[in-house]
Amino acid sequence: MYAPVVTRLITYDVKLDHRCRAYCDTVMAMPEMIDWCEAARREPLEIDELEAEF
Repeated sequence: MYAPVVTRLITYDVKLDHRCRAYCDTVMAMPEMIDWCEAARREPLEIDELEAEF
């Protein structure tokens, strides 16, 4: 449930103590997280169905 928070801590390069960094590293090393991140990288930058003009 904290995976999105971990990704933001890493993305924004938040300085973490050793214990928090170890937690983030553990979460990011999980096979599910690796798969999730790889799937996100493969997503298109734009999705036609979501592009709407108002």
